[in-house]
Amino acid sequence: MSEIIGVPLGYIMWLMYQITHNYAWAIILFTLITKIILFPLSVKQQKSSAAMAAFQPKLEKLKKQYGNNQQKLQEEQMKLYSEEGINPMASCLPLFIQFPILYGIFDVVYRPLTHILHAGKDAITAATEITRNIFTADGGAVPAYFEHRPEIYIVKEVQKDPSAFSSMAEQFPDFAEKVVNFNNKLFGIVDLGDIPTIHPEVWNTAAVILLMIPIMSGVIQLVMTIYMQIRNKKMNPDAPNMGGMNIMLYVMPLFSVWIAFKYPAGIGFYWTMSSLFSFVQSIVLYHIYTPEYVASLVEKDKNKRKKKNRPNMMERYQKIMEEQMSSQNGQSGSYKPKSGAVTAKVSDDDEEEGSSEIKISRAKQKEYEKMIIREARRRQAEKYGEEFIDDDD
Repeated sequence: MSEIIGVPLGYIMWLMYQITHNYAWAIILFTLITKIILFPLSVKQQKSSAAMAAFQPKLEKLKKQYGNNQQKLQEEQMKLYSEEGINPMASCLPLFIQFPILYGIFDVVYRPLTHILHAGKDAITAATEITRNIFTADGGAVPAYFEHRPEIYIVKEVQKDPSAFSSMAEQFPDFAEKVVNFNNKLFGIVDLGDIPTIHPEVWNTAAVILLMIPIMSGVIQLVMTIYMQIRNKKMNPDAPNMGGMNIMLYVMPLFSVWIAFKYPAGIGFYWTMSSLFSFVQSIVLYHIYTPEYVASLVEKDKNKRKKKNRPNMMERYQKIMEEQMSSQNGQSGSYKPKSGAVTAKVSDDDEEEGSSEIKISRAKQKEYEKMIIREARRRQAEKYGEEFIDDDD
């Protein structure tokens, strides 16, 4: 998957390198462009998060009211989501998109010869064999990650000693020259193909900057996490303390530090720039999407749906479940649960002359609504491979 996603991202990175002629600046521009592309999704995520924060007190009220009856609580929550037109999963979409992009970034950083220099497969294969022979000469060992990321090692070895690859000159005359001229240095001194370490061979300026890349990645993410926690608390002061979730938020900066120490500095540098741009973006969006502004947007969306008579996602989901349950029960139409008595279509055999509708009692309506919720829970359990326990009273 990383190679598939890496191809289009590689062309973007190649274009940025053609403009800047510097790999570090290419990563900065690439990160900025991806943030601009994903900005509409980020706006949607921020809007959804703010709406959920304002919506939280209503959910808490339901939990207090129906805390001892989980089925009834789920029914009321589903009804409330439908009435308010809120999709609780909307804020997760940008995360699902950003992870594949991160995999593509790994591929772009691992394979600069392929994506930036556009070297052919045959040339890379020949250079890989030469580099392997260099490592194993005089009883040496091949580095642990060589098989997974040979292009990074090839670049380092060609730039160190181009003459070692002279045997490729006849078949690939411009290969060594391209690699030697490849500017993959940050500040002109830090090779972004190197892996940061706390035990460098020599403590010099390059080693210090290399070490700071993963540290800065974690620090920026930690500051952004603290900022988001403060803003969320201001937006929803009555929200309960999500202890386990908060711990996960503070673990992520540590995870980013660990990743930056395990992979080439280009990965950590991208992660640092991405976190920095995300932090600035969050500040802007938090100032725009205040609770009052979000409340007005939610109200506008509800009015638009009413005018167009268009159901929201939760209403469509409920309608689908109704139709499926109606089909399973052998009915020709579908019930339409509402407050009070409900009108429903019946089959021709049950239809009285001159009438195509019947009235359903409140008790029957209640039973039908429970059936919808129970079926939804059963399908959700099947989807995630969980055991479905019918705890209906």
